[in-house]
Amino acid sequence: MTLTRAPAMAAAPYRLSLNESPYGPLPAVARVLAAGVVEVNRYPDFFPDRLRATIAAHLSVAADRISVGPGATGLAHTVLAESSVRARGRGVTAPTLVTSTPTFDGYPILAGMLGIEVRATELDAHGGTDLDALASAVDADTSAVAICSPHNPTGSVVSEDALVAFLREVPPSVTVIFDEAYAEFCDDPPDIIGLTRRFPTLVALRTFSKAHGLAALRVGYALVGAEMGAALRAREIPFAVGPAALAAVPVALAARAELDDRVSAMRTERARLSAMLTAIGASPLPSQGNFVFLPGDDGLQVGTLLNTVGVLGKRCGDFGFRLTVGDCASTDYLVGALRLTARKA
Repeated sequence: MTLTRAPAMAAAPYRLSLNESPYGPLPAVARVLAAGVVEVNRYPDFFPDRLRATIAAHLSVAADRISVGPGATGLAHTVLAESSVRARGRGVTAPTLVTSTPTFDGYPILAGMLGIEVRATELDAHGGTDLDALASAVDADTSAVAICSPHNPTGSVVSEDALVAFLREVPPSVTVIFDEAYAEFCDDPPDIIGLTRRFPTLVALRTFSKAHGLAALRVGYALVGAEMGAALRAREIPFAVGPAALAAVPVALAARAELDDRVSAMRTERARLSAMLTAIGASPLPSQGNFVFLPGDDGLQVGTLLNTVGVLGKRCGDFGFRLTVGDCASTDYLVGALRLTARKA
């Protein structure tokens, strides 16, 4: 695909860099948030036990298997801290996190904050997580492994069979973080409820920031076995989940039909964006997230061009460029900019 600098177009900008939902809060959620404004002078629950019980009931699991925190990122910090303490307790002086590269930026940042070294393995040729490479990188100093599925930034997924095989290979002293931030967009996610029951050191992270569109409220949860649940709850920070999140999440969970409609619409728009990009010569990878990834130098070239016309995606080092799936207007705008540029090239 040959591209030149795009001609001037109407300023947007379209922020497609953070994998946010293009939709505002559901009407029922908006109402409960508005009603709560008058009580912002009050503290939220000391610990989020009521919300924990609500999430557990929604999943049909015991509440002791749920830890609630300020987004999946906050919970990842808690899990990494717990894994590091366990590793140091068995004599490891330099705990290590094993993960793929590129991956969610938060993992190396959190590891650095906690004094955990990062050992990164490459993705496979198709942008998928190379579980064999991850398993080979695990050694006596490994405190945790982080796997994103769907993977951020490529959108690839790990099947249940592959995950089970990996979990059987990893030593029981190693915590395995299975980051499911984009699980709602996935066609066939693993039975993570059953797997966390079978594998005591497996931690599944989920968030209300993506499909539910509550990114600003900072709330997510970890699904684990009972023993790990107790360890994570012991590290929950008092007052860490704000009153807006405590009020909004139960309403969002109850609005299942509306959520399904939004997820369906975003999947449809993801397919449309991928098809339109492919039609003009770009090469997006197959994705099961709410984003598409354009790999390599060609993807970076597309990203540079889009940034000049008000489409803000995310450059992922030298690996490629990630675009959040927005609404119809953002898709039409960015593809129109690329088409106009290609005609003038």
